[in-house]
Amino acid sequence: MMTISHKSMEEIRIKARELLEKKDADGVLALRRGEEAVVAPHVFREPGEIGRLVTEPKWPLAKTAMRILQSSPRDFRLAVVVRGCDDRALVELAKRNQVTEENIRFIGLACTEEQAGRCLCERPYPRTIHGGKPQPGVHFLQDERVSSLLEGDPAERMARWAAILRRCIKCYGCRNACPICVCVPCKLEDDVWVEKGSIPAEMLVFHLIRAFHLSDACVACGACQEACPVSIPVMALQFAMRQALKDRYGYEPGLDGARKSPVLKNFLEEPETGKDYPAWITHGGTGHE
Repeated sequence: MMTISHKSMEEIRIKARELLEKKDADGVLALRRGEEAVVAPHVFREPGEIGRLVTEPKWPLAKTAMRILQSSPRDFRLAVVVRGCDDRALVELAKRNQVTEENIRFIGLACTEEQAGRCLCERPYPRTIHGGKPQPGVHFLQDERVSSLLEGDPAERMARWAAILRRCIKCYGCRNACPICVCVPCKLEDDVWVEKGSIPAEMLVFHLIRAFHLSDACVACGACQEACPVSIPVMALQFAMRQALKDRYGYEPGLDGARKSPVLKNFLEEPETGKDYPAWITHGGTGHE
């Protein structure tokens, strides 16, 4: 199996060590190989530690970075080794005021072509690359396992997904693993929406509400699907909605920190040219006049 090359790992180590030596970062979040070759996330504080920094396996770090920054002093500067999906996730978290990009130093690592194929990633590299070289992306419809789930008329698709989602044990693994699922309280724990103790989960309520909630924020990292203990292909839903967002609005989550989501825009202050206000928009509590 192909992995990130030793050269790419050394390039990442050089950048991480440089940030610590020049005191441009107070810590570096990356993977560390510990005792008995156990690999886990670690915050490196000293340049001399960097020799234990590794870049495999692929490990989502954006949510860990968020937790570290939220529990640290406001002036704490954290460098993070980011693949393309981590880079995009941190951009989306910044939009949601969960992190401040000024406190983050991005150490960009490009994924291999093989890794891009495993994740069906269209953009398997971050905005700035310090290790590795950008590889061509893979469109999700190139994979028959995904495209076959999206074929057919609405009734056929609904029956297909109903059968798949019956496997759900409602463990919340998909929610917990997602770097963008940060809402407190979570609607998926609200009795109004999801009946507690009910297995399988209510398909339309649990999975589709979650999918639509992330429709303009999913960065296609695949963490939700990797966390699923019953192998539900939840990324197929997210891939389809990401494509619809791209086709309709030319918008891709995580690529532009300055651009707001077209789904959550303020219709009163940012009306679309040539479009009427949606029927559910009110102005001053009396409706649009």
